[in-house]
Amino acid sequence: MLSRAFLTAAVLSLTPCFGSATINIGSYLSSAILVRDVAVIGGGSSGTYAAVQLKRAGYSTAVVEKASRLGGHVDTYRDPVTGQTFDYGVLALLNTSVVRDYFALFSEALTVYTGAGPAVTRVYANLATDGEIVTPPSTIPWTDPAAVFASFLGYGAQISQYPFLSDGYSLPNPVPEDLLLPFGDFLAKHDLQALAGTAFSIVQGVGNLLATTTLYVFKYLPKTTIDAFVGIAPPPVTSATFNIQALYNKALAYLGSGTNVLLNANVIAIERDGPRVLVAVLTPSGPKLIIAKKLLVAIQPKLSALQGLGLDLTLQERDIFGQFNNSYYWDMVLKNTGLPSDRRFTNIDVDAPLGIAPMPGLYGLGPGPIANLTLAYYSSPSSRTDAQVKAETLEAIFKLKTANGFPPGTGTPEFVGFNDHRPFWLTVPPAAIAGGFYDKLNGLQGKKNTWWTGATFVAHDSSAIWNWTEVSLLPRVKASL
Repeated sequence: MLSRAFLTAAVLSLTPCFGSATINIGSYLSSAILVRDVAVIGGGSSGTYAAVQLKRAGYSTAVVEKASRLGGHVDTYRDPVTGQTFDYGVLALLNTSVVRDYFALFSEALTVYTGAGPAVTRVYANLATDGEIVTPPSTIPWTDPAAVFASFLGYGAQISQYPFLSDGYSLPNPVPEDLLLPFGDFLAKHDLQALAGTAFSIVQGVGNLLATTTLYVFKYLPKTTIDAFVGIAPPPVTSATFNIQALYNKALAYLGSGTNVLLNANVIAIERDGPRVLVAVLTPSGPKLIIAKKLLVAIQPKLSALQGLGLDLTLQERDIFGQFNNSYYWDMVLKNTGLPSDRRFTNIDVDAPLGIAPMPGLYGLGPGPIANLTLAYYSSPSSRTDAQVKAETLEAIFKLKTANGFPPGTGTPEFVGFNDHRPFWLTVPPAAIAGGFYDKLNGLQGKKNTWWTGATFVAHDSSAIWNWTEVSLLPRVKASL
């Protein structure tokens, strides 16, 4: 609990001015003021990488993160008995020089990502109905391995026509028609339906895959990933200790926990009207004020989230950020499910187009790397509560065991890892994309001493985020300082 003195200082730091909050610098003790080159809001993949690279280049930063750690969508499970770790949020990274250099900077080794491993067999069941294991009918295109491989090549040929997709959302005018199609229509147009099964497994968190605008699927499943699948590019990599969180823990130590990184902290106001940026923050040790030359916003820029920061948004920013919709995504670790450890259950609906299970629902359930643990992933195109997601997951487990005669097992299923990553993918309708939405979004960069980064500006791919930050964003930020 904050002391009366701290609470008083926090209240005094915000005084009304023409209906908006104005930060009163004079109400802060000198020891509570941090003067930095860049204030970074959000310590996920993009914010942490940017802060590390800025420090390496000689610039000072202050990172504000509401969670108790850096890493964002990185979720690493640590067994409380053995200390063994495994990742179930971010699983794999592209084998690029930027990825290798970042891990090498903190002496974190990489290894080839092998996925589920040879001891696990993929089986299919409708996890929303009866849970009975089924053999996908041959009428579903992705049941034919030759057709699947051909679809990889065909998809790669299609996406190769749009090299600009590697540079965030720098789209041409007019935007190519195929990018605006629902992904299911795109697959049908180019006879690539056999790709749907793989896309369902990889492009998670977008809600209903076949209804998703093709542009966003292209950003989630880029040519570099396809090249890795077909052997043109090196295979993906992951942490050699299966602990991507360790990278962020070392980044925290490098940046300076408590001095340059404020964890468990909440931004209550941001003011950008003067020649510098003011960021008022409540931390466990009391209120802090960051005075910075530039602001780097590294959170999902949903209008409600930005307003929650007390950010002094312009009318243009309100209009742009107010257009975003978002999907929802959860990752989970359970123990005592009683499900067999040699099978991975993928959700299927043989009566749905291409057999792709509609959302909201589970993508699947499978064994974790540690005995008696099960991983589960769930998405929805609309809001769901954590309680709903947990209830549906437990119901699916019960159906699988009942329908397939699995032994009841011992113990009661229990969630030992559960992460709600809302708001997940931020999107706008095809008409907005065609109308130049992303030109307007990119046009905000640098205005009011503010820069923007994260998945919304690149892709839900740490490899792509780090590369874009290194090549496209940071040179502009540095030039502005």
